[in-house]
Amino acid sequence: MVIRIRSLIIVLNFVLIMVLLCACEKETAPKSSFGNVDPMEDGDVLIDSANGGEDETIEPEEEPEEAVTGGGSMKTSINLDVDRPNPEVKRMVGLCDAINMACVEQQKAYTAEDSEFMWHCVHLYVGESTDKDMGFTRVGDSIDADPVIINDIMYAMFGKLRQMPQIPEAAIGSGNGNPHIDISNDLKYRFSGGDRGTSAPQLRRATLYSDGSMEMEVALVDSESGDEIVSFIYTMRANTRDTTSSAIFPYEITGARPADGLTSDKMSGTPFLVTVMQVYGYDSYDKEDPRYNQVDEVLYFNSFQEHVPGMDELNARISHEILEYANQPEKEGRWHSICSYPVTTDGYVQAAVTIASYPNDGSDPDIYCYNYDKSKRRAMDMNDALSACKMTGSDLVSLVNSLAQKKLQEEVTGDARYDGFIVRADSSVDVFYTVITGEGTDGIGRLVAYNSETKDIRIVFEEGDVIPADECDNLKPILTHGRKEQ
Repeated sequence: MVIRIRSLIIVLNFVLIMVLLCACEKETAPKSSFGNVDPMEDGDVLIDSANGGEDETIEPEEEPEEAVTGGGSMKTSINLDVDRPNPEVKRMVGLCDAINMACVEQQKAYTAEDSEFMWHCVHLYVGESTDKDMGFTRVGDSIDADPVIINDIMYAMFGKLRQMPQIPEAAIGSGNGNPHIDISNDLKYRFSGGDRGTSAPQLRRATLYSDGSMEMEVALVDSESGDEIVSFIYTMRANTRDTTSSAIFPYEITGARPADGLTSDKMSGTPFLVTVMQVYGYDSYDKEDPRYNQVDEVLYFNSFQEHVPGMDELNARISHEILEYANQPEKEGRWHSICSYPVTTDGYVQAAVTIASYPNDGSDPDIYCYNYDKSKRRAMDMNDALSACKMTGSDLVSLVNSLAQKKLQEEVTGDARYDGFIVRADSSVDVFYTVITGEGTDGIGRLVAYNSETKDIRIVFEEGDVIPADECDNLKPILTHGRKEQ
């Protein structure tokens, strides 16, 4: 009888402990228009690393800690060694990687309610997986997979899913009759093959909690430069559909949130710059051909959302002012140069573009500027530049004329022409003007930049580049501005 009472007390104590742990599971986090954006808080500092290693066990980096939030105790956590993730963890990284790629390719956030997005995630996973346990079979350019395995993948990717979604019509067959996803003669799923390009997954952080749940930060990075494309924190719980020891996936993903401001901006619809034309004459013509020096660098504003206020307006200007010019054939013996300078800061997404046709009279290239205000979610114009300079348009023109005449030591004729502006990394503003020196047909256009902080001008093509290289975005492939050695 005594033994039974002691056993009952032990059981009751165990139940009480579990209730206390579960009562503290809910984590608070600041919100954004996209969702939670806090990177795994609660006192856990995780190490940054690329994934690798073949360890068969999950090795903690440190002793378990009890995370505390809002004055109350929470579930304990262990920071995993992301340098040596075991095969089960690496398998979950593969799922996260496929979701990352789908978010970028389809410009959508993680969701378990969009069948097109979900099947695209599975398709990408199948195409990239080298896991022999999946039993995938390559048939020409296609990959066959057992339906049971595909079910496991789908439910592991979307843990809150109630039933398998139907394959969307867009994936079953494309316009040329070649399906992306099909059913083979032996009733297996057949996926078309593909190439992920120059991207790679990177496991940056992983935390295992005492209730069996886990969080991972998995980034999609440029495999050549290491630059981040997007990075998400994935929440996972123990597999609820297959609790056997032989389950392929030990966890199922229940949510994802941006790991940093860069990804949060993209997922919230903030525009970012992409290259839509990048052609250099030295790749197509002999040195003796004038077109050897031709440069075509054209950028557009892109977004993970449609119809972002101001973005379409900026792209319409680029189409008219830049792209139409780039597509016009040059007369024999002539060439043009279109050089782009992308500048993204905490508050702004911008591009300065210079255009010149050669041979010319010695005038500097024309410049066009495109500016987007992240916080106000709108395109910017000359009024924003004047506001930064705290001057009226006429007063600034008079000042620029005076400063240019003094610096160039030449007579400046007529009023300076406003060309645009760029907010610099130090939050000052460069306002670009073209001033004319000389008389009549002998007049030469010189590009100058008035800085709102220094209250002075610089002669753009004599005093450094249009925008210093260390302030420009590192787009891939790199924008060389026609300098072949780069």
